[in-house]
Amino acid sequence: MEKEQCSKLFGDVFDSHGGGQIRVCACGRTYFSVDESQNWEEGELEDIQKKQKVDPDSYIHWDSTVWTLNVGGKEIVWGCCCDTAHKYEQFLINEGPRIAKYLNRRAKALREHADLITATEILPISIEEVPY
Repeated sequence: MEKEQCSKLFGDVFDSHGGGQIRVCACGRTYFSVDESQNWEEGELEDIQKKQKVDPDSYIHWDSTVWTLNVGGKEIVWGCCCDTAHKYEQFLINEGPRIAKYLNRRAKALREHADLITATEILPISIEEVPY
């Protein structure tokens, strides 16, 4: 049974902007892409292909660049047969009201803390000297 994938919206928001010829998904599967333009170290591709013959469920050939998502510090291959990205997305959807409540309370606490900070010294500085 094929696992559910995350939505395109989730993928766009959590896109790691890092694709390549080989990536290891958080689930442990290794995805690799064979393309004439890619630079493999000597023997590297052959090693992966040997591993694929022994364990085809863990070493998966991909037809194009292997793209990933970065969620919770984990790298998840976009389109992997695991449902890790989908589980994260469902968590956000299911816990949305609590997450919003947490973020709002945290923002309020940060504002209250910021209100306690006062400048004790004002240095003469021209607007041209501001580093942004």
